[in-house]
Amino acid sequence: MSENADPKPLVVLAKNAYVIGVLAPLSLVIFIYQRALVPLYGSGPTDEHLNKFVIAGALLAAVNPIHLQPWLNWLLIALALSVAPNATYWVAVWTGRQHNVILGTLKTHAYVLLPLVFIMSSPVMRALDKTTPQTGLPAQQNSANAPFVYRATRTMIIFFVANGLARDFWANVTYLRRLSENEIYLGLAALYFVFSIATIPPFSLSYLAPSKPKKTKKAGPKSKDSAAPAKREVKNPEFSYKQRAIAAAVFSGLWTFVYRFLKNPVLPHPLKEPYRHPTEPLEILSAVESVTGLITVAEWLPPAVKGQEGENVLHSARYLRASHSILGGVWTKEKVMTMHGEPPLKDSFGTPLGDSIYSAFTLQEAARLVNSTPKGKTGKWETALVIGLGTGTSTTALIRHDVSTTIVEIDPAVYEAARTYFGLPDPGQGNVFLEDARGWVGKRREALSSGAKLPLYDIVVHDCFSGGGVPQDMFTKEFWNNLKPIIDPEAVVVVNFAGIIESEASSLVVNTLLDAFGQCRGFHDMFNEFSRDKYKTEFINMVLICTPSSAPLTFRKGRASDYLGSYLRQHVLSSLESREIDLNIIRDDTGAHVLTDTNNPLGPLQDKQGGHHWEVMREVLPDFHWETY
Repeated sequence: MSENADPKPLVVLAKNAYVIGVLAPLSLVIFIYQRALVPLYGSGPTDEHLNKFVIAGALLAAVNPIHLQPWLNWLLIALALSVAPNATYWVAVWTGRQHNVILGTLKTHAYVLLPLVFIMSSPVMRALDKTTPQTGLPAQQNSANAPFVYRATRTMIIFFVANGLARDFWANVTYLRRLSENEIYLGLAALYFVFSIATIPPFSLSYLAPSKPKKTKKAGPKSKDSAAPAKREVKNPEFSYKQRAIAAAVFSGLWTFVYRFLKNPVLPHPLKEPYRHPTEPLEILSAVESVTGLITVAEWLPPAVKGQEGENVLHSARYLRASHSILGGVWTKEKVMTMHGEPPLKDSFGTPLGDSIYSAFTLQEAARLVNSTPKGKTGKWETALVIGLGTGTSTTALIRHDVSTTIVEIDPAVYEAARTYFGLPDPGQGNVFLEDARGWVGKRREALSSGAKLPLYDIVVHDCFSGGGVPQDMFTKEFWNNLKPIIDPEAVVVVNFAGIIESEASSLVVNTLLDAFGQCRGFHDMFNEFSRDKYKTEFINMVLICTPSSAPLTFRKGRASDYLGSYLRQHVLSSLESREIDLNIIRDDTGAHVLTDTNNPLGPLQDKQGGHHWEVMREVLPDFHWETY
């Protein structure tokens, strides 16, 4: 058969299997690098320029003039993966402390991701070289000498396949949530070391040894001028498969010892027992990789010596963290205070808990103060639906006010944290659904339309902000239209949205709600005065309260029974009027600013604000909080 003959089907299959075999680990590394960076930078800033560096790394491999033997390629990849855990963590920590989110992610991608993609793409380039028809194995061909179009095509193959696997395959492998970045990086490194040992070409070691002297019959004194003994070449056996197996076994034994020195300081997930920071007043109570990312419960401890905290340093607070975002928290220790002798809320271990550290979640409870609807006039709220739980501050209050409350939360780890560490009462049998809310709302609507006898909800609390952004499909006109059949015709819908008031994202959210429900009023959660000039600059929590009722939306004054012994509730609910946002500034009655399933730029718009959110989070907590997880 000639060299140019078409390869047999099995040969083509072998080549494709080889390509996928070397692309799969690369895609896994891209996925795990991204997952490792999100707790330190958030999803938006991490993803913004990541694809560019993947393409750049693959392109560098395509034009690289140096062609290495496979065993040396595997060895370089193994070495790179061995340093990857600490490189990913410490470079991100170092750049994060410079408090420039754009430059920080660019530097981290350039110093860590780019070299990894470059080194790991080289075997893929070799796999895409011309193969011999007989074996299907790549021929020894230099990718750098190929035409530019060919090299560019190879680069895009790597990008699309690796990125597709990282996004659509590895992200859905639930088993990976039980493995840390250390285990994945270093597990792959061990495999590549073994591949390197297994593919070293056969060789033998030879050396010159003195030849054996011939026996002579005549003995006599040695002459000083006699010649030195002749040398002969001695060859050792070749590096056989058996010896490779022994070498791999020896390496495996050594690797179990070396492994511990290559790990970064990131905690194991799930965390088996609470971790106390050796030098800072911080304790990690729980950490688990879950559906929406890394979910962590941490407590900012009081200073070791009373009086050392300083005026502007917070402490004695427990918070729930999702990657690089705070989902809520409560005060603890000496900062637990209640009014009128009301007993404080307690966690599942009996630890007293104080008020929420964020007023936005207490502000959501203003739904109970609506007095313009039939239920509001009587004050007899019976049912509530909570979409997005967080620490459960408003949910706990609704349950304590004897409102039958249904919870729909996509992340089981968030619900578990709220129940265990933030005092969320048992909502009752059949009132908790740990699934995607959009799908749940659709199923509930279908059940009602089929004649099922299910209660309609008087109050809905919609709070889906996490990790610096929101699920954009939970804010469209179609979602709100699906929600309306399962709520009372004059229900109150509360939506928490974080962002800048005078922004395209906020305008789209507000106008979509107005289109769906007819009327809304908005409130801010700031403690200080929030003037109009801050509408364009301040990243805040907006609590939007809407209703399909035809009566103008009004609120009654708060009273002692609304406050549940909480100073924060008294302060927030009694200052509702002063907190109102003028929504007319971003109102558009033309219908041009309505989010739909087919026209929804909310995700990209939120990503643009991701850097601002990151900066806000770094002001809320010192760096060592974000670096410990």
